[in-house]
Amino acid sequence: MSESQEQQERRLFSRILFSADCTISQDGFMWSSSVQDISLKGVLIQKPEGFSMSDNREFDAKINLAGDQHCITMTLEFTNEHDNALGFRCINIDIESMSHLKRLVELNFADESLLHRELSALSSVH
Repeated sequence: MSESQEQQERRLFSRILFSADCTISQDGFMWSSSVQDISLKGVLIQKPEGFSMSDNREFDAKINLAGDQHCITMTLEFTNEHDNALGFRCINIDIESMSHLKRLVELNFADESLLHRELSALSSVH
């Protein structure tokens, strides 16, 4: 993804401050962390202790919601590291997880039209 596409994507998807436990895994390694913010297109987590990554930039993530009864699972692509935080772009999410994420975003928007705008933008982003 080019830098201008990343900048456009950042404008299209609002970040929601959100605190939740999560795990990320890659190539048989797993790290526990916490979410700092989330959007329809990605997540920012606290850098886990002992974190390292292989050349493969894809990770699986599980974000725990509401007393561990529900979770959001997604495949992520590492995008950046800044101030002891790791940024990831969502490259795959199942329907149930997308429903949970959509509801989370919906609850944090004061204006429902913003949610609809972002959902439209999500369907047009490649």
